[in-house]
Order: sequence, then structure tokens, then C-alpha cells
Amino acid sequence: MDRAEELRLLDHALDRVRGKDLALTDTDTRISLERYQSESWYRMELDRIFHRVPSMLAHGSELPEPGTFVTMVHFGRPLLVSRDREGVAHVFLNVCRHRGARLEKEPAGRRKNFTCSYHAWKYGTDGTLVNVPSEQCFPTLERSERNLVALPSVEAHGFVWLMPEEAPHRADLDRFLGGIRPDFADLGLESFEIYGAESHEWEINWKLFVEGTLEGYHFPFLHPKSANPLFENGIFFFDSFGPHLRSILPKRSINFVTRTAPADRRLHAVANVIHTLFPNETVLHQSDHFLWMTAHPLGPTRTLVKLRLIVPKGSLAGDGAERWEENRKLTYQVQYEDLEIYREIQIGLSAGANKEHCFGTQEHALQRYNEAIESYLFGDGPGQAGA
Repeated sequence: MDRAEELRLLDHALDRVRGKDLALTDTDTRISLERYQSESWYRMELDRIFHRVPSMLAHGSELPEPGTFVTMVHFGRPLLVSRDREGVAHVFLNVCRHRGARLEKEPAGRRKNFTCSYHAWKYGTDGTLVNVPSEQCFPTLERSERNLVALPSVEAHGFVWLMPEEAPHRADLDRFLGGIRPDFADLGLESFEIYGAESHEWEINWKLFVEGTLEGYHFPFLHPKSANPLFENGIFFFDSFGPHLRSILPKRSINFVTRTAPADRRLHAVANVIHTLFPNETVLHQSDHFLWMTAHPLGPTRTLVKLRLIVPKGSLAGDGAERWEENRKLTYQVQYEDLEIYREIQIGLSAGANKEHCFGTQEHALQRYNEAIESYLFGDGPGQAGA
């Protein structure tokens, strides 16, 4: 983050804390509940958002060396993310080009080659078909036409991104990130590694999870013993960069920042900085590490939630792992407290008590986030690929 911008945010945070200023806008707002339940709304989100914007598939530390890989299912498609012998990351359909069997069944690991368990067709880590048993039985086979199907991808800012077919290049990713790109790039996530990854399916709409990261109103009530003692009650503000948001959640320790020399003051030491990368990725900067959260929709009321700490490389040595495990427990406890509430909300949505959601003036980021979703679904601006 630019130093001048960091100091501006620090001053803004101090002003809000001292003034106990909770309001972010002048009036409350209403949104329909259809977007959290409707199959047709969900299908529009898939077609007009998720299939048209970059997706953060893996952190670079999950592919630390040539031959390493991870697999996943991404909106119904089995994917294989592999780092080849030259160190280049690729994204392939995890499908053998012979009869369509799933090629790699392990969630992660290291391979010199990928071999199908059905008929042992073998592929290099760059997707090249390298061996076909009894190849004489395929007299018209052209190996080059049977390499793994590669999908557009870019490795940048510490992550491997799946790119849309119509916007496959690094320049397209830069355009998509827009104004938040310099700030996100400055996080230096290339020099960190994943710790304590967890994934669980929840009976919730995916947006409930993202929205929970966009306000601090609930902290005193839902997290009285976990997160709330660390943060100023209800103080939260944000900046928007196209569809992306950068939010600031000041800690109680910000009250003492003026005791530190101006040159030594750091925003991330006295506040959580939350990068919400549209539509469903959240990277939360917590002092010297990060929490990466993904809400991957599986249906209108079912979501795969992924939680991963991102810690400095090398910090797991010695007693470092014990330290990070304690941190992980508290951090994930807060998320699971949220998720239980989201589950109850999803049940409540179908009860008929409410016809709409009401966002208060201190929940303005939720309104802005839903406006971005609507602009992709119904507008011509951000909904254009690479915008």
C-alpha cells in the first residue's frame, strides 16, 4: 500500500474511532430475498459473473516445486493445477483424453507424470501426452491432438488464476482488478505459504458468507468472547474499486497509535484490512499474516467454504507451527460462529417472516457489494469480461 494512502487510512480510522462514527451513508436500504434462494438467480450468477471473471484457484505455495499439483472441482469441471518441469503453472481439465476418466484422483501431491488408472495413458506435467500402451491399436492417433485440455490461466500476485476464455491474458487480469491491483500486489503474497487449510460445505447462499465480512455491526453480539475484545465496537469503513472493496476494521489498539513515532505507524498493526475481490474471494490482512476465504457456490442454498491462513514462508519451523495453530483456532472459531448464523439465516429466509433484507447505514458496504452483483447481472459495465 502506498505510504500516503496508509497514513490517510490511519487518520480516517482515528477520526471515526474518536467520533464513534458508525454511519457510512445517510439512509438504510432494502434488497429482495430472491437472490439468496432462487435457482434462476443462481444460474444468472454462474452465467454472467462466475463464468466471466477470473478465479483464484490456488496459492503459489501449493505448487512449491516442479511436479507439484492440486486438484479441485470448479463449477462442475474437474481441474488439475500443475507446475511443470520449467516451473510454469498450468490449469488443465482433470480428464484423460482417451475415455474421459478422471486423471489425477489425489487432492495434492507431486508427480513426474500423470497416469490414468483406467488404461494408463500418461501425460507430462505440462499436459503433453507422452505414452499410450499398445499405441499400435490407435493407428490414426495424433498425440498432439490428445494432450490434456489446457484452460487459460495466469500466475500473479501469489496466486494461480483461472481466466475467462474471452479474456485470457495478464492484461485482462490487471483490468479486472483495476484500482485495487496496486494495493493487492503490495501485500507481497508471493513470499507467504498456506497453513491450516479447511473446506466444508454449508447449507447457505454464498453471498451470506461474503456479506458477513463487510460489516462490524455484529461483532459485539455474535463474537463477545472471540473477536470483539480486539476491535472497536461497530467501527468499519471501506473504499470501492469497481466491484472490489477494501475495508478497514480498527482494533482497540489504534487508540495508542499516537504513542508511536509517525514514521513507525503501520495500519495493519492496529486494524484488519479486508480485500474483497469480486465476487467471492476475501483476503484479510491480520498484522503479519493473512486469512484467505472463498465462498464457492454449489447451488442457490449450498456453498463450499474454504479457509486458509497465509503465513510468512519459513515461519513454521521450530515452535512456529504451535504459534500458528493457536492463531488458526481463534481465527476459524470466529468464522464458524459466523457460519452457524448464516445457516440459521438461510433457514429463516424460507420461513416467510421477511420479504426483504434491511441494511443499516453502518452496513453500506453490503449495499455497494450487491449493487456490483446487479451491475454484472443486469448492466453493461462491469459485466463485460475483463472490465
